[in-house]
Amino acid sequence: MENEKNRTVRENSEESGERVKNDPDARSAKGGDAPEEYESNAARRLRMLGEGEAGAEGAQGGDGEEEIVETTASRLSNFWYHNKWKVIIGGAFAFILLIAVSQYFSHSSPDASLLYSGTTYITANGNRAFCAVLEDMMDDYNGDGRTYAQLNDLVFYTDDQLAEYEAYCKENNIDAVVDRMANAQAAERFTYQVFGGESLICILSPDQYRMVAQSGGFVKLAEIFDEIPEGALDEYGVRFAETKLWKFYDAVRIFPDDVIVALRTLPTVSAMTGRKRAEREHAYNEALFKKILTFEYPEGYVPQE
Repeated sequence: MENEKNRTVRENSEESGERVKNDPDARSAKGGDAPEEYESNAARRLRMLGEGEAGAEGAQGGDGEEEIVETTASRLSNFWYHNKWKVIIGGAFAFILLIAVSQYFSHSSPDASLLYSGTTYITANGNRAFCAVLEDMMDDYNGDGRTYAQLNDLVFYTDDQLAEYEAYCKENNIDAVVDRMANAQAAERFTYQVFGGESLICILSPDQYRMVAQSGGFVKLAEIFDEIPEGALDEYGVRFAETKLWKFYDAVRIFPDDVIVALRTLPTVSAMTGRKRAEREHAYNEALFKKILTFEYPEGYVPQE
């Protein structure tokens, strides 16, 4: 009886062991080894992940070219982000420097420099046409291979001219206002030009002319000509409208009829800027000044009365 019980217990134990062996859940519960299919699943996941990365690499071409392009673009983008203002400012500076150098080497010094000052504006076209007349009759004084005359203009009112202009506007119900600050600044530039600037031949309205003549700023006509030219106003200046050059060329008649032509004395600042050069340039302008006041009509020309 007892032996039969023991045999029954052993049989039940063997059956239980067989179930545990064949049942993965039972083996896991008993702390046994992990099932082979779980290991296969993990390996499968790793294999699939590796295949995915390999597939992505293959989509990029397999040799990483796309990755290099992205890296270069990224570096350029990063450089621009951190240095864009340096690049912009550096480029602007280089452009300005290039223009300045170009103008420096293409610029020619004028053979003669003239100054107009009065209350009437001179147009750019009128300025250019007048200078062209002078360039046709002058010599290449500075030897640079071309003739070049330059006309600078300064428009401003003296105190007397301003009072006269305002009275005229009031009398004729003209609504006009003169910018007194700008006018005063132009007057200051005029003073600098006639005593220290490079313009030596002056074409001035009567009030502006008297400002310089009273200060002894002009060369006397007797020191330049053997005979005083026709139309001389005083010992310094000549009425431009009475010269043959004025009467012959339309391009010369761009100034008011009452302007006076005179030659400035050697600038007082020439002692500091180079006296020999200043004397040479003064001689160039004196030569043109003579041509202006001694111009003769072409042969056969009869002036209109």
